[in-house]
Amino acid sequence: MNVIAWISAVMLGLAALLTTVHVIRSRTLPDRAIGVAMLVALILNALAVSIAVTQDDLVAALLLIIGLLGFLGSVTIARYIERRGP
Repeated sequence: MNVIAWISAVMLGLAALLTTVHVIRSRTLPDRAIGVAMLVALILNALAVSIAVTQDDLVAALLLIIGLLGFLGSVTIARYIERRGP
């Protein structure tokens, strides 16, 4: 299980690095919003791998809270972009 967890951590870290570069280089607000939502998804996946390895209930609660906040943030940004116009 540890080998799979390490492989997952490396792949998630590489994806987070590439997504961060995309967010920094993007020029429009929708591109940045999608990039930030992707970063939140990567954090949630990393927490899920952590739960699978440690089986800690506190991390599971943290996963739910961050997931809810990420969803609310994405909806808020989408509504802002919708009202502002393209």
